[in-house]
Amino acid sequence: MRLTQLSGVCLMGVAVLAHADDDWLVVKKAAAAARQLPLSGTYLHQMNASLETYRIVRAGSGDNIQEKRTSLDGPSREIIRKGFELVCYAPDAKSLGAAKVSAMRLFPAILPDDISNIAQSYTLKHGGKDRVAQRDCNWLDLKPKDSKRYVLRMCVDPVSNLPLKVITQNAAGEPVEQFTFTEVELQGPKDRAAFKPQYKLSYVLRSASAPQMTLDADAPSEVVGMPVGFKLLRAVQRSLPGQAERTVRHMVYSDGLVMLSLFIEPQGDSRAERAVNLHGAVNMATAPQGDYLVTLVGDLPEPTMLAMIKNLKITLKP
Repeated sequence: MRLTQLSGVCLMGVAVLAHADDDWLVVKKAAAAARQLPLSGTYLHQMNASLETYRIVRAGSGDNIQEKRTSLDGPSREIIRKGFELVCYAPDAKSLGAAKVSAMRLFPAILPDDISNIAQSYTLKHGGKDRVAQRDCNWLDLKPKDSKRYVLRMCVDPVSNLPLKVITQNAAGEPVEQFTFTEVELQGPKDRAAFKPQYKLSYVLRSASAPQMTLDADAPSEVVGMPVGFKLLRAVQRSLPGQAERTVRHMVYSDGLVMLSLFIEPQGDSRAERAVNLHGAVNMATAPQGDYLVTLVGDLPEPTMLAMIKNLKITLKP
């Protein structure tokens, strides 16, 4: 009898592990569908007290994907993706600046391409069933293992694996930012004219011909103070525009979900430590450190960013 009970417990444990693996597989498929699935739809983006509406169309596959999102309210702007290239278009400089800000978070592609490291810093839990844009979906909650990160909730279409709604919450469970489709069809436009910009003023955010950022000899020798789970992905050094003698070092870290940029540049005027909200869940913190000004940008809570910028210890190579 005891052997039978023990076998039953073992089988239940195996079933639970298999179910957990299936959930992470859904997250992986959701990340891919959010970037690659052909679609046409409209979505809302809510952050703090503001609400924006966008029309998105996408077609193609692999490196030949074309995508266009157009603002339906606020400053007129478009964000167009062709393969790996991302370009903002607008009728004037002010609207173009708004387009650059909007491009910080491109729903439904909120998850990173590679989700293999998410489980180190987050747990995955079911949040029940729901209905979004007249489609059934299942809630999956990515909850951080500490209080330094946001909670990410997404309602995923069980057939297409497309995230239909994504909510970013703070530690108190309050929504900081949310995206939701109001209507969506899982097919893209056949007319290629649907992807052409209607404005001439443009700004290239990401060029298809630009080399990938990699670790280089100018990376800092040591950065101490990053939250547990963040790993250095890329590091480059560039000259500041019009100031060849002044350089900025740019490092990109990730915990598998959050992308965090660290900038180090020669300090001009002395500045106090400060943290500001840039866009939705994206915050920035800045602080002087010796002869340098250190800046952090990423989708982490403002208190976390400010605590990090105070505690960072950076040793630069000579």
